[in-house]
Amino acid sequence: NENQFTLTIANQGTPLTFMHQECEAIVQSIIHIRTRWELSQPDSIPQHTKIRPKDVPGTLLNIALLNLGSSDPSLRSAAYNLLCALTCTFNLKIEGQLLETSGLCIPANNTLFIVSISKTLAANEPHLTLEFLEECISGFSKSSIELKHLCLEYMTPWLSNLVRFCKHNDDAKRQRVTAILDKLITMTINEKQMYPSIQAKIWGSLGQITDLLDVVLDSFIKTSATGGLGSIKAEVMADTAVALASGNVKLVSSKVIGRMCKIIDKTCLSPTPTLEQHLMWDDIAILARYMLMLSFNNSLDVAAHLPYLFHVVTFLVATGPLSLRASTHGLLINIIHSLCTCSQLHFSEETKQVLRLSLTEFSLPKFYLLFGISKVKSAAVIAFRSSYRDRSFSPGSYERETFALTSLETVTEALLEIMEACMRDIPTCKWLDQWTELAQRFAFQYNPSLQPRALVVFGCIGKRVSHGQIKQIIRILSKALESCLKGPDTYNSQVLIESTVIALTKLQPLLNKDSPLHKALFWVAVAVLQLDEVNLYSAGTALLEQNLHTLDSLRIFNDKSPEEVFMAIRNPLEWHCKQMDHFVGLNFNSNFNFALVGHLLKGYRHPSPAIVARTVRILHTLLTLVNKHRNCDKFEVNTQSVAYLAALLTVSEEVRSRCSLKHRKSLLLTDISMENVPMDTYPIHHGDPSYRTLKETQPWSSPKGSEGYLAATYPAVGQTSPRARKSMSLDMGQPSQANTKKLLGTRKSFDHLISDTKAPKRQEMESGITTPPKMRRVAETDYEMAETQRIPSSQQHPHLRKVSVSESNVLLDEEVLTDPKIQALLLTVLATLVKYTTDEFDQRILYEYLAEASVVFPKVFPVVHNLLDSKINTLLSLCQDPNLLNPIHGIVQSVVYHEESPPQYQTSYLQSKYIYQERVLAEPQLRPCWRMPGCSVAAG
Repeated sequence: NENQFTLTIANQGTPLTFMHQECEAIVQSIIHIRTRWELSQPDSIPQHTKIRPKDVPGTLLNIALLNLGSSDPSLRSAAYNLLCALTCTFNLKIEGQLLETSGLCIPANNTLFIVSISKTLAANEPHLTLEFLEECISGFSKSSIELKHLCLEYMTPWLSNLVRFCKHNDDAKRQRVTAILDKLITMTINEKQMYPSIQAKIWGSLGQITDLLDVVLDSFIKTSATGGLGSIKAEVMADTAVALASGNVKLVSSKVIGRMCKIIDKTCLSPTPTLEQHLMWDDIAILARYMLMLSFNNSLDVAAHLPYLFHVVTFLVATGPLSLRASTHGLLINIIHSLCTCSQLHFSEETKQVLRLSLTEFSLPKFYLLFGISKVKSAAVIAFRSSYRDRSFSPGSYERETFALTSLETVTEALLEIMEACMRDIPTCKWLDQWTELAQRFAFQYNPSLQPRALVVFGCIGKRVSHGQIKQIIRILSKALESCLKGPDTYNSQVLIESTVIALTKLQPLLNKDSPLHKALFWVAVAVLQLDEVNLYSAGTALLEQNLHTLDSLRIFNDKSPEEVFMAIRNPLEWHCKQMDHFVGLNFNSNFNFALVGHLLKGYRHPSPAIVARTVRILHTLLTLVNKHRNCDKFEVNTQSVAYLAALLTVSEEVRSRCSLKHRKSLLLTDISMENVPMDTYPIHHGDPSYRTLKETQPWSSPKGSEGYLAATYPAVGQTSPRARKSMSLDMGQPSQANTKKLLGTRKSFDHLISDTKAPKRQEMESGITTPPKMRRVAETDYEMAETQRIPSSQQHPHLRKVSVSESNVLLDEEVLTDPKIQALLLTVLATLVKYTTDEFDQRILYEYLAEASVVFPKVFPVVHNLLDSKINTLLSLCQDPNLLNPIHGIVQSVVYHEESPPQYQTSYLQSKYIYQERVLAEPQLRPCWRMPGCSVAAG
């Protein structure tokens, strides 16, 4: 019908239908009116919460109390009368303090009156709490600064009532409490001008409520997590935690630390390769920031929580983005500072000095490096960077510094020193036991991100260990090796292997002296060295060094040689060990000492100077131990010690001076003397890790200055050197005060060996030819005869070998080293050292001994041709130093001379059966082709 229209009214369910002759005009008028109304409305419509009947008392109470602080006298009077009517209408228990009247004069400064009324009502009418607080928070942002301060004052008494609703059976009320806390948090973040007052009044009061703390912390962490690490929300919440703790330090600190420990424990339920990848990582990082904020002024209660704090620090050191790493460092500094200033603990002056020195030490660049913040100038600046939008909190914004377990080892030992110093002044203190228990729990529980750290910490701080625990650590090592071979996560498996080896190194001295594991751990160390991983080599040598020292302290080597001790314990594992020997190419059954030296020679090429120094110490230790049961001089040359003496030639001046050359004169065509050559050595036992290699500290290693220096140091025959080189320590290049200088004399002439006629060329030999029976007979029977004849002689005449002097103790002594197998192994060690050294002085030493070997052991010398060939050809072509060329010419002349007779021993047999050969040395057999300047003879 054209005269009919329908009108729908908002909030009304049934539409209205109208009929009129001017229907079209009426509809247009209604549309016009509606359009004008819509245009007149503001862009944002204020949302007004509907007031429910039960909300009326709380809402009106806030209106009355807030307006009592108004600057308008009439409004104050009206608010007072509203308050009187409210208490009368709803029967609020105010105990006759109010009386409604007209014309009442209320002063503007009536804050104390308002607060007293609020306290009374909060105590007598707690059921109004939720509605009252919600109305207070709702109107807070719209009030003036003066009224905001007043609102905080009369709100505070009601906060303690929130506990009743947290324990309430009604979930809705518990949710309203959480909502009120969330609104208070939002108010704290938004109200920048009121920030200090809110912190003191609201959160300081809530911190005193024991039963409410867990709910508050839940809200804090949830808010921080929504913002993310480094956000405004997260940082404000961490800052607010300080105010929360101000009212009850013990309670808040125990809650925060306990929550951190529980979250770390939960990471074991769903392990991840790194802690940053775990779902709980945000909570851990956020709580770490809370702990940093609380750590100042002993708000973490260090007296009660020191073991837990150190536990958390060791797990978080060098973890996370840059600002979090700086936060962990700052946390530790503040913990130590709190120990110094804590009124609960009373330390002696000596302990205070240790703490003060620790504060200084942890602020050094060395410890910045250990905490992964070596590139920052100030850790405090990075930890408290003012801009919340700074990218330092982002995990991908900064290149993550590599964290080594040895760094954790250093940090843990420093923390242990602090704890032990403090415990001396505290009777019956159980700190260390608690820390050990925490570390042990994680050490034996699978968790790739934390188990390696826990093993290192347990090894460093443990004061006792059982046979079963050592076996358990070895099982972990075994599983890590399996995982390394099978699984894709090789890096984490290697880290776990390294951590188990470090733990074994630290714990072995605590093991019962009768435990059979002492000797077995030697083969664990060797197995780690056989893995041929640079990262694991350091841990393997540390375990080997500790094992040797521990067994020596137990007097294991007083009656037996290391070979006898260790090969006996290896028998049950022979099948597995032989496979490993075969894979690596070093046979312990053939010759124990040279096989061990073969593994240790790799330590000379390790990139870390500390590992080079440790390798030297181990070789010196082994040199002492192999001769201990013989009751002879340490430097006596025999079949047991010659491997270690050869390995130490380039790094020990004492070895060079005590193990002389028989033929002293060099084989130069020109007479150049080698007298008065002072040489330096590594100290046998030196704890400083900052060792440098010889080539880095000695003047002759300089490419530019070496030629001139050597010319001045090695004058012509009959002259005395005008320069005496200073003895240099390996400790950062500082002068050494301990070494006595030894000199190398001149060698006897090799002139009688030089032939003017061309030597016939030997036929090239295939590497696969078997050794003739004659070779086997010599290799076996001669060795047995030498052992049966020489050992009784030394027993009958012990004085002949007790004191070793240069004239009688010759390294390359054919009368002592009668076995061709030993000779071949010795020559290969020297040739291997030559192959990998770049230092001219080391090369000169080694070539001198090799020149002598070419004369003393001419029949065995061809076994090292393939190792020397390339190096000698290069030096003959490029080197201009006569002192280096001198022994090389001697080698060439000796080889040429002995080419006249066919070799007795085939190279391939000796190399495949006896010789130390790394896999990188597995080259085809080459006949030497060395050309001397001015000589037309080519050998092979």
